[in-house]
Amino acid sequence: MMRLMSHATPQALRQCRTCRHFRNDAAFLEAAFSGLASMSSGYGSVRADDGICLRHDRYLGAHSSCDEYAARGGERADAATG
Repeated sequence: MMRLMSHATPQALRQCRTCRHFRNDAAFLEAAFSGLASMSSGYGSVRADDGICLRHDRYLGAHSSCDEYAARGGERADAATG
């Protein structure tokens, strides 16, 4: 049992920012929200790293997480630790 748990991705690292369902690039957000550019830009600092979860069709913070987290292809969710 301990071996399985040691290979599990820690919940703190299972954030939307590293999930394959999360998109937060400015060009994508400007296309998804027509008229965003007229208010300012998808490149604005106010939105920080927020983005869209394509799995749940929601705009949310990059620090959010859920049970349907899936690491992006070619990336490990624990890569942030070194």
